[in-house]
Amino acid sequence: MEVKLSNVSFSYDDSKFFSNFSCCFSGGINAIVGSNGSGKSTLLDLIDGLLTPVSGSVKIGNVDIGSSRRMVGYLFQFPEEQIFNSSVYKEIEFGLKCFKCDDIDIKIRESLELVGLDDSFLERNPYKISNGERRKVALASVLCYKPDVLILDEPTVGLDNKSKNELIRLLKKLKNEFNKTIIIVSHDINFLHKFVDYVYLLHNGEIVLEGDKYFVFSNEEVMNQYGLEVPDVIHFSNLVMERKGVKIGYRDEINDLIKDVYRYAKW
Repeated sequence: MEVKLSNVSFSYDDSKFFSNFSCCFSGGINAIVGSNGSGKSTLLDLIDGLLTPVSGSVKIGNVDIGSSRRMVGYLFQFPEEQIFNSSVYKEIEFGLKCFKCDDIDIKIRESLELVGLDDSFLERNPYKISNGERRKVALASVLCYKPDVLILDEPTVGLDNKSKNELIRLLKKLKNEFNKTIIIVSHDINFLHKFVDYVYLLHNGEIVLEGDKYFVFSNEEVMNQYGLEVPDVIHFSNLVMERKGVKIGYRDEINDLIKDVYRYAKW
């Protein structure tokens, strides 16, 4: 599902932040990166309809965001900010009731299974489970009403590597099997590099660089200019090229890159 912002302007206290901003997320997994204050969270809020532009339009497909809120699911940075019920069941049920969905019980169990939790969690207090499990419950409460677009704001905060890898597998599944358009804001560049398709580098409310992840993340000079580090795997590849004159390409995982270096050395 396409997400399109056309000539969007938005102000905070009479200070213009976005001015005639246009951007299109045409599907797949999209990352928005940038330093603090670059406009990433504001952009997410505009896409979700939490903020209203002064001018311009935000559309999901051909529908204005103001009349298509069910089409967008938003996972906030801290899951406790969107969890307020006494049981996991009631937490997931809330959104379904708000959107007047049918087959609520079935949808609750399906969404819980989708994020990797079983029925034993249904009656548990979401404040008495682990941070990773709470993040999954918050995600289930968003996925239960089947939004076409999924927004995640800093989803790896507080997660260990195991939980990050589980999240990557789930997001890939949502893209490949359910055709979701996914938009992620994160400072965790190494996490993003493993699975995103397209990257937007944002600075002061403007896109200064965009393209597939290899194009954006391999541009070390521009990334550094805007206060960002390139992924470890690309930095390592650049060092091999710089110091040994060997171009070995880019890989999603550092271990795969090391294997390539070893194969070249053996050859």
